[in-house]
Amino acid sequence: MKLLIQDFLKKISPDGTLLSFLKEEAPILGQDLLLLVASLYISLFLRLGENSFEFSSAAISLNAFLYVLLGLSVFLGKHIYQTFWIVPEEIEGSSIVKSVTFITLLYVPFMFMLPKAYALPESTPFINWFVAIALLMTPRLLYRLYQSRLTPVERDDPTLIQIEYVDLANFLERGPLAINEAAVRALIKGKRILITGAGGTIGAALVKKISAFSPGHLCLVDYSESPLYAIGLELKESYPKIPCDSMLGDVVCRERIRHVISNFKPEIVLHAAALKQVPVIEENLSQAVLTNVIGAQNVAEACRDFKVRAMVLISTHEAINPTNTMGATKRLAECYCQSLDTLERKKPNGTRYTCVEFGNILGAEGSVVPLFKKQIEQGGPLTLTHVDMVRHFIPLDEAVALILQALSLTLNQDIAPGKVFLLNMGNPIKIIDLAKWLISCAGLIIDENIKIKFTGLRAGEKLIEDLPLERFTPSSHPQLLLSSPRIMDHGFLMRAFHELEIVAKSQDKTSLTRLLQALVPEYKKEDSITEVSLEEVS
Repeated sequence: MKLLIQDFLKKISPDGTLLSFLKEEAPILGQDLLLLVASLYISLFLRLGENSFEFSSAAISLNAFLYVLLGLSVFLGKHIYQTFWIVPEEIEGSSIVKSVTFITLLYVPFMFMLPKAYALPESTPFINWFVAIALLMTPRLLYRLYQSRLTPVERDDPTLIQIEYVDLANFLERGPLAINEAAVRALIKGKRILITGAGGTIGAALVKKISAFSPGHLCLVDYSESPLYAIGLELKESYPKIPCDSMLGDVVCRERIRHVISNFKPEIVLHAAALKQVPVIEENLSQAVLTNVIGAQNVAEACRDFKVRAMVLISTHEAINPTNTMGATKRLAECYCQSLDTLERKKPNGTRYTCVEFGNILGAEGSVVPLFKKQIEQGGPLTLTHVDMVRHFIPLDEAVALILQALSLTLNQDIAPGKVFLLNMGNPIKIIDLAKWLISCAGLIIDENIKIKFTGLRAGEKLIEDLPLERFTPSSHPQLLLSSPRIMDHGFLMRAFHELEIVAKSQDKTSLTRLLQALVPEYKKEDSITEVSLEEVS
């Protein structure tokens, strides 16, 4: 009993849960109570026919009052202990049957307690059981029929409306983005531009952003057919006047990449093709090295050999003091571009190489936000790896705009060779705070409507991201920082990458890991964290 009282008091705490329920659900509650009264009159008529009017109005009023009182207690109890009542939508009727059954069972003792003058026939509550179910089900059935005619956006479903269309940028509360659009437009307008990984989240966003600045010709390269077709189709619909080639190609295939770049003759190449999912990469080390390292080398060398004006390597802040394979491979890709940038600076019209690092794209495919949305729509639980997990996030549109701004600075200002840009991502975000915010956007309450469950860190996953900002210096743009990581000798890198490619193709994971750690001394595996609660918590 003490626990029941505490649970009830919790419901009427200052968060206003019960008051909010009474305010929002009062019309439905009133409708159900009126239907209960109507069911009593109908069951009396069915039981006695015309003789039902022989009962005094006081008797009928008293019994109607009892039905309303018992119905109110059951309906409120149903809300307070809702987890006991939750049923799939398609069998919602079972919840109504349960409610009416409880009301009937509560009423039966009163039949023998009431004075004879106020008592109804003993069979009345049992007939009323069928009648009440039929009456309560009718408005639900009509509502479902009406709702089935609406599109998902029109339905009053928070998981479809609030979660699917919520503006994620509101969570970060970032200030306005300052972009020199005139400089970016001058960089892109009329130019031949090639984007690798054009079907991915970042690649597709770059395609759309660049298209708004009227490029002369676009070449979209991707290994996957469906995403490449989708972004090509979207581009033709939105910008039908921009010539666009969609080229299937794997950056690991040196011959294919050289063929595409030599024939298209781009002036600017944006290299977004990469493997990025940390847990997947840890299990597929060889393919990650081939794609992220050798693939970047193939694109960078083709840009130099076919006199591309500039290449942008889309990197990651995981490359800073990497603790996983993804970060180590991206750091090696940066090293190669840095070495080429140093060499090409010695030529009058050498290719310029720009490396741009940034954190997690908020809402990107494969990130936590789509996963959390799906889990909320399914009723939970939301799965987090660790309660103290912290990440840096940046909105997608801001990231692509700053990438183009970094390229503009590289070409228009005297920035020393081998510099690496870091997008200023602001303060780090606790993943659990993001999860709670999405849950609140869905109108749900943690531990009442949905749970949060911690599963433990995955292989290669950092708990807290290491961003030594003291190593970075401001650039002429307030949201772009510059760092000067060590520049490795190009000849050494060519020999090392040749060996790396041979070992990767041999699928020797142990030798490949040792070679990665030798080439990237700062690469150290994150110590596994075992003190992780696997229980559901609020």
